Amino acid sequence: MKKPRIRFSPIPLIILAFLLLSYPKLLPVLVLALPAFLSYFLGMFFLVAFIILLLYYKIGDIFGVLLVALALLFVESAYLDREKAPKEHYLILTVSVLLALPTYLFIRTLAVAMPRFEVTAIAMLILLTLYAFSKVVTD
Repeated sequence: MKKPRIRFSPIPLIILAFLLLSYPKLLPVLVLALPAFLSYFLGMFFLVAFIILLLYYKIGDIFGVLLVALALLFVESAYLDREKAPKEHYLILTVSVLLALPTYLFIRTLAVAMPRFEVTAIAMLILLTLYAFSKVVTD
């Protein structure tokens, strides 16, 4: 008898929706998240639209990073759900995406001592490395 699979991807989406209750103008963008259950491309479309709206409404700082991290976690975990990935891949994905929070705090401390361009370059390098690491490990 086949054991039923537990889907992980709705969990970050539910947390994201709960956090967005304080920004009711952003709640309609969650409708774009639903096709992410079917396609990785549509999930990336949701992620880009979501980031653009965060920029438009000037939602940033640690809260903005948390929202983007949860949206990315949702899109990637929906992909893992479709691929029926092992449980270890979910753990690696969750840890690597949530490392964006301490990385953001580290970059904020660097911003005091370094010019803006170098801080931005270091931040992008660290985040791209984390993303690449999670993609390599989960593939």
